[in-house]
Amino acid sequence: MKLSIQAILLCGIASLMTACLDTLESQKGSYKPLPKGARIAEMNGLLAQAQIVHIADGDTLTVLGSDKKTYKIRLQGIDAPEKTQPFGRACKEALIRLTDQQVAEVEVFKQDRYGRIVAEVRVNGKDLALEQIKAGCGWHYKAYAQEQTASEQNSYAKAEKQARAAERGLWQDAKPIAPWDFRKQQRH
Repeated sequence: MKLSIQAILLCGIASLMTACLDTLESQKGSYKPLPKGARIAEMNGLLAQAQIVHIADGDTLTVLGSDKKTYKIRLQGIDAPEKTQPFGRACKEALIRLTDQQVAEVEVFKQDRYGRIVAEVRVNGKDLALEQIKAGCGWHYKAYAQEQTASEQNSYAKAEKQARAAERGLWQDAKPIAPWDFRKQQRH
């Protein structure tokens, strides 16, 4: 059975806030109410406000939803250095400075294979993933660029190019290793 992007998004929404559909098969009128303060965005993702309560690394954080449950969020469009990589700690601290326990707007795209919600997260109107890339704290995750709008793809690619040219953050390293390559090396 081939799932549409809308069906996949709905599935991710359900797992995020335990508030949408029980399963894709039982969609026929069996909707649950959205969490308080949540709404469906133009791209069929769930928009909700949530309190940022923890930063795991340069591209992963935890939020507390209005349902008083915590959700692990993987920032969409970026891959930041792993904790044990050069600049891993600095990029985590950069994300901490950007968020500082603030309320964020979360737009859900999907759930990844590790159970994390993949989402665009904004604080004070700023896209956290894009801000991290601008600061030299991550690569534009081109493997998943098809999940972004053309405008987002261009913005992220441009931000990475500018950070590289200015040697900001991880681009100070003579030969930075992309996190996906680093993870492959660790498995072998």
